[in-house]
Amino acid sequence: MNIAKSYITDESGKIRSVILDYEIYQKIEDILLDDGLLKAMEEIQDEETIDYEDVRELIKQL
Repeated sequence: MNIAKSYITDESGKIRSVILDYEIYQKIEDILLDDGLLKAMEEIQDEETIDYEDVRELIKQL
């Protein structure tokens, strides 16, 4: 995939920032968020679940 971008450099020519088209930025952000969600889901997949009604009862006791 060819991503159009521009660079912001300092006085010595070192790249400090990248400017992306907003739609491309949103796609990258969505991919990163989806990956993070997947990792979080995988981390808890083997954890014990609690029934909704049990949680309501626990909250009432507080």
